[in-house]
Parts: sequence; C-alpha cells; structure tokens
Amino acid sequence: MKHFYTGILLCLQFFSAVPIKRELPLTNQNVTAMYAIMPLLSLLTGAATIGFLQLNQHWLHLSPLVVAIILTIVMIAVTGGIHTDGFIDTSDAFFSYRDQEKRLTILDDPRVGAFGVLAVVSLLLLKIAFLYEALLREVDMLYFIAVPLLARLAMLLYFMTMNSAKTTGLAAYFKERVQQRTVGIVCAIYSMLVIGYALYTGEWSLLILYSVALLGVLYYRHWSKKNFAGMTGDLLGALYEGMELLLWGTLLLFI
Repeated sequence: MKHFYTGILLCLQFFSAVPIKRELPLTNQNVTAMYAIMPLLSLLTGAATIGFLQLNQHWLHLSPLVVAIILTIVMIAVTGGIHTDGFIDTSDAFFSYRDQEKRLTILDDPRVGAFGVLAVVSLLLLKIAFLYEALLREVDMLYFIAVPLLARLAMLLYFMTMNSAKTTGLAAYFKERVQQRTVGIVCAIYSMLVIGYALYTGEWSLLILYSVALLGVLYYRHWSKKNFAGMTGDLLGALYEGMELLLWGTLLLFI
C-alpha cells in the first residue's frame, strides 16, 4: 500500500501539473507503481474536461468553438504541457532530416526551432477542430476519458517494449528501475477492462479505438527505431499527443 500511495504521488509529480513538493524515493517498487498508475491520469483529464462541459452547459453557454479551444488548453494545463513539449522537440529533431545521432542531440536542445512551432500549431488546430466536431455531434462524454486512457495505455506499452535510445534522461533512468513483469500484467488488466467494458455495453467504437491504438503503437515503434534508434522521454510525449489526435480523428471520421 505504501508503494501504491508513493506511486500516485510520483505519477502526479512527473506526469501532471499537480504541485507535489516532496522529495519521493525512486525505488524500483515506487517507479513500477508510478507507471502502473499512469493510465489512470485519464480520470483527472476526463474530470477536468467533463467538469468544464457541465459548467458550460448549465451556466456559461459558450459556443462550441470557444469550448473546444478552452478544452484544448485545459488538457495541456492538466499535464503541465510535458507531452506537448515532447511533441515539439520530436518534431524539431525528425524534420531536421539528420542522422540518428544528430536527431538525438536536437532532442536535448532546449531551443525551439521552426519545425517544432509549425508542428505544434498544426497539432493544436487539428485537436481544436476534432473537439469542435465532437461537441457538435454530441459525442458521448465517455470518450473524453477513454481517449486519454487509451493514449496513456499506448505510452505504457511503448515504454515497456522499447529499448532506450540514450543512457541519460528520465526515460532511461526509469526504464532501468521499472519491474517489467509487474507493469506487463497491469497492461493486460487495463486491456481486459477496456475490452470487457466495450463488449458488455456494446460500445464497439471503443473496441475499434483500442485496436487503432495497438496498431499505432506498432507503427510508432518501427518509426522511432528507424529514426531515433529507440525510445526517449520526448518520443513518449509525442506518442501521447499524436495518439490522442489519431483516436479523436478515427472516432469522428471513420466510426
């Protein structure tokens, strides 16, 4: 129970904007608990977005476009922008069209290049457009939790099945300490819960999104091996942002 509690605090500390101003021990058990709990951060994201939707419905009465813009900002704020930052750095490195070693160097560069700016603007415009369309179609609020849950589950699967591209950085540090068998079992439990819920309720769209997330992870593994020789923290962040966009796009355009 102690490791579970510490894992929650670590998860909030590293993957959200919740201010946890404590120095927590990064033992193998605590790091494992942190990653096992990580997909449940979708409940925090979902609560923030659904809460604002309810507030708008009963009091604010803003237009769908304004709501979509605010929801996009809320989603970034909940994570502290950590995944968006990873997407920017990954875009800068990939579109430099350099070799693997140079791309990894660019990932470590704190400066933002033109390609990173163009990529994140495109990402945010598409996310706003998809959320706007979801609001117009009155998509079930379930998906405001399901999409970030599947995106984080995809991150977890990618993290567990990839080797680190670098020996430094948080991703490599955590990779050395996480107990893979335990997190693998947790991934299987999350997957069974998603599939079981979809089958029990007849939410076939959720089952399709789960399948798309798995296919997305397989492609992203191949892509990151080819272009970066493995996994980094920035690539994990980019996967989350890209997976959210892929799932919303799939839900609205093909289901």
